[in-house]
Amino acid sequence: MKNYTSIKKTVVVILTLLPLMFFVSAGGSDSAGDNFSWSMGLQNVRSGEMVPFSAPVAASTGEQFRLVISSEAECFAYVIYESPDGNDVLVLHSGAMQKGEIWRSGVFQLTEPKGSESLFVLVSRNEQRTLAQRISAMGNNPTASQRRAVMNEVFRIRSDVSKTREAPEKPVLMGGAARGQEDRNQGVEFSGSAAYVKTISIEH
Repeated sequence: MKNYTSIKKTVVVILTLLPLMFFVSAGGSDSAGDNFSWSMGLQNVRSGEMVPFSAPVAASTGEQFRLVISSEAECFAYVIYESPDGNDVLVLHSGAMQKGEIWRSGVFQLTEPKGSESLFVLVSRNEQRTLAQRISAMGNNPTASQRRAVMNEVFRIRSDVSKTREAPEKPVLMGGAARGQEDRNQGVEFSGSAAYVKTISIEH
């Protein structure tokens, strides 16, 4: 992925920048002051329903999705897409988020060739400076080594976070569900840790 208007080869991103719920915990501290909660949902654009993402999401080529994230505290959030072959890396979001801010990704469509698309969501109480620096170095036309440097840092952070106790997850309503449609708008809330990295895989 080179920019916000297209995902090269496998995914087309139509960025209609709308508010989106977007926050996750970072760091490794479990002190009360560092803990916070945030919510995330993966929405199927056609049906409007939130799709479970604890396991790889089974989808069809041509389907469209949108990522929705919300936080209850100030934090730093990073959302990164990687193509199945690892040749395309697109940063969908990187930087500080305000308490109560809602972030909604652009619509992304699954296109040929078929494979497993990956979204890495990292939300942290504190800025991930090395990751931010590597993202900044990518610019608009990143080299293969710059893309790999970003992903290596994401994997390093994920490994560090996995060594601490994982944040509890529980169902939560996203986007103000109407009465009788709660199941359609159910996302996942994370809390109890200062950092969290979530990998969402969409297979088609």
